[in-house]
Amino acid sequence: MTLKQIEYFQKVCETGNISTAADALFVSRSVVSRTMVELEEEFDAVLFTRSRNGVALTESGQILFRLFETFMASCSTAKERIRRLSVQEQAKPLRLGVTPTNAYCVYKNYLEKFQELYPDIRLYVTENSAFDSWKLLLDGVLDASFTPALPDETVFEYFNLYQNPVMLGAAEHDVRIGEKAGIIDIIGLPLGFFNAPMPVEHILNASFEAVGRKPNVVLRTSDQMLLRELTCQGKIYPILPLDMMATWQGVRQVPIDFFQSSTNRVVWSRALASSPALAVFLEFMREQLV
Repeated sequence: MTLKQIEYFQKVCETGNISTAADALFVSRSVVSRTMVELEEEFDAVLFTRSRNGVALTESGQILFRLFETFMASCSTAKERIRRLSVQEQAKPLRLGVTPTNAYCVYKNYLEKFQELYPDIRLYVTENSAFDSWKLLLDGVLDASFTPALPDETVFEYFNLYQNPVMLGAAEHDVRIGEKAGIIDIIGLPLGFFNAPMPVEHILNASFEAVGRKPNVVLRTSDQMLLRELTCQGKIYPILPLDMMATWQGVRQVPIDFFQSSTNRVVWSRALASSPALAVFLEFMREQLV
């Protein structure tokens, strides 16, 4: 017995005529007639009395009709419950982490488009340092994180997104800084740093130590507006990844020749089972790389 046989049986019962049922089902009369015979053989009973005017259910046919009616109603209910369950799974929150340096570019380049395409996925984004994100991923607080830090491949999975060069910020009309900056150009400048653990500062300290000097860091703050304003005034020269300064009006981003570009990547835990929402998100992110 198949669902197709049940469908044909119910249509014959509804119309009381095999030819009319066949027309409604867009199949030949012989297909419907043969299907009714197959059901009668399977249940070893006559299900219809046949006449020139059509067909009528026998007592055995009525028993089967009620059985099929109950079964199809249960089947329809099960399908709807499964569909709702799938929607609920898809609607579970997707918890993503960003860093202070990549938050703006990640949102503009990826998250904004993702929310337009998948409005049913509830997106929660929190800002954390690249180092704090590892624990949050392992604890299941985050589903995935955008970070420039290279993860432990035995614990995390990831793929690379884009290169992010480190830049020196300078006022738009500052003549002290040319098109590129080296270590000699930076010595003595009043430098500004974002107040968060960043690999950039370790590289800078090592470069200054190589020439027997120390960087002149005069400001550390998590206030990006203050960093931008003081840069525009020519009072500081921040050293930051490009995607953090890219939107700063009135500020030039000058390449620093002794810094290599960092790589921003999306990272998730190997140990935690992926949710349907995370699977959709990762597939979306991979498509952005094409």
